[in-house]
Amino acid sequence: MKTSNKAPLFVALVAGLGTWFGLIAIATVLPEGGSLSRLVQLLGGSTAGYIQAAIYGVAAYSVVLLSQRRKALATENTALSHGLLPEQDQLVLTPEEVAGIKLEVIRREQSGQRSVLGELVKKACTQFRNANNVGETLQVFQAQVATRKEATEGELEVVRYLTGAIVSLGFIGTLLGLSSSIGLSHLAKTTEGMGEITSSLNLAFDTTLVALVVGLILNFFYHQYLQEVDTFYSRTRGYVIDNLISRIYKPEHVQVAKAKVQPSAFDLTSL
Repeated sequence: MKTSNKAPLFVALVAGLGTWFGLIAIATVLPEGGSLSRLVQLLGGSTAGYIQAAIYGVAAYSVVLLSQRRKALATENTALSHGLLPEQDQLVLTPEEVAGIKLEVIRREQSGQRSVLGELVKKACTQFRNANNVGETLQVFQAQVATRKEATEGELEVVRYLTGAIVSLGFIGTLLGLSSSIGLSHLAKTTEGMGEITSSLNLAFDTTLVALVVGLILNFFYHQYLQEVDTFYSRTRGYVIDNLISRIYKPEHVQVAKAKVQPSAFDLTSL
């Protein structure tokens, strides 16, 4: 599930600066003092709205990363319908047929059809060949699925960090606004000074509000992706167990040696 990092950075830059400049342009044509003008200012429609612009940029970067991962996951889901494993009822697989399945996976990989499902099937076939034990193969396979799932979730550690960073940016904006308003406290006795102090306080609380709302929205998309990851690996595990591991039949070749007949203690012929 490899993706490019250039596209998210470009989108983040465009989204952050584009939204900021667009809001500033809207604010210039709106009458001052109106509720709509106040809303645009809250969203970052002023020269002091660089914190909101940073929040929008970070959120856009995270959304693009999530979209790339969801697209890759959707592609992996289609591998479940490619008929890699036999799905006929009551069918059993001999060790030779298991080896044949592994060769088919390798052939598909050589033709460019790589997938997480194929890798897990190949590992399960290899484990059975090495251990020659179905129970051991099942145990190792489940561990491999868990490991692969953790790796997939770990790819979005950046998004998890950025979700918290958005809230932190809001608090940074709050501290900057409060610090600015405290620095203007000596102007509180003048009409112009009170306006500047109020503007600084607006900045302080606006950035926190925007950060919390954007963070909530981003968290929703992030946990929706995690749900899709859980569903994918659950389906993959069930598919391989039902159509490969639980079908393996290992015939037992028992060599029966000639039994040596021991004379019975009650055999009169031995007397």
